[in-house]
Amino acid sequence: MGLIFLKKEKNCSIGVWEISESVNELKAFSEEVKFDQIKSEKRRLEILAVRALLKEICGNAKLDYNKYGAPFLDINKNISISHTKQLVAIIVSELKSGIDIEINSERVLKAKNKFLSVYDNTNETQEDLTIAWSTKECIFKWHQKGNLNFKDDILIRNINHSSKKIEAFFDKNLFILNFLKINNHILVYVCK
Repeated sequence: MGLIFLKKEKNCSIGVWEISESVNELKAFSEEVKFDQIKSEKRRLEILAVRALLKEICGNAKLDYNKYGAPFLDINKNISISHTKQLVAIIVSELKSGIDIEINSERVLKAKNKFLSVYDNTNETQEDLTIAWSTKECIFKWHQKGNLNFKDDILIRNINHSSKKIEAFFDKNLFILNFLKINNHILVYVCK
């Protein structure tokens, strides 16, 4: 299927790729990728789709990872990556950024006690819990250093469905994140 969503804002570019291609079809979009350690076909497809999406947004920028597993580019821009159920999303920005995409499913209802604090201000609907999870995952990716407790370190102050904005606190700072609905998925992103 390929590129299904592309949004360019003043500080960032966001793309979503729907994976329907085979590994061989996706290899045509990117440079040679070594799969020596990767046995999973799903993971190979995700890696190739990320590179195809990156090529759509940034041309021939090279992707690598820091010691915490956070991605970075060889150009003067930041990148964040997410994938779920046949979709891959990336954000590329001059500012530090984070992105997360999640399928809106009942799975989040079972996991809420692992990431939701009594101080989080959110409805406990499936959609709001998915937005809350994605918000915390997004800030974790923005942080790029690991060692965060989603329940204690990141707090949701407000989810505004009409403006598609989320207010959250992390490290005594207010973050304003954006969210979108794409098919049955929630995409959350931040540039800060």
